[in-house]
Amino acid sequence: MKHYLLPVLVLAILSCNSNKNPVSAEERTENIVSSPAENEQASSAEIIGQWKRTAAGKDANKNRILDENEKMPLEPGAHENLDFYKDKKCKVYGMGMELEATYAVKNDKGKKEIFIYVKGEAPDDQSAMKFEIVSAEPNKLVLVPPIYEFMLAAYTKVK
Repeated sequence: MKHYLLPVLVLAILSCNSNKNPVSAEERTENIVSSPAENEQASSAEIIGQWKRTAAGKDANKNRILDENEKMPLEPGAHENLDFYKDKKCKVYGMGMELEATYAVKNDKGKKEIFIYVKGEAPDDQSAMKFEIVSAEPNKLVLVPPIYEFMLAAYTKVK
């Protein structure tokens, strides 16, 4: 009789717990993680528009915020203007340079980044120009520019 007691207890405990917190089908679908393509669409939507660099500086205290005392005088640079279009095309220009390209917003090693692929070349993540997105608001974008991991660049939406 002792041999049958343990399985009966386990079944009784499991049946009591199974009805404790019933979850509706609607609640279960809310917890489904969206696909990478859906994530990219949502992320891309927040950067679509024409952006003008309005501030830049070294993030000396590494708090990922461009504090007033960290801002440097703006000098002309290659990444002065960024235009991102809905069709995944973009334009990066400033200081006499104009680059037409395509882009994708991806999570790379836990960081949300804009990958810019030069027009006419095969999209290759290794050779892409990458901007890390620090923050994205409707009219303000803060990025870590390519190569300069210690810098922050703030952009204001022009259109």
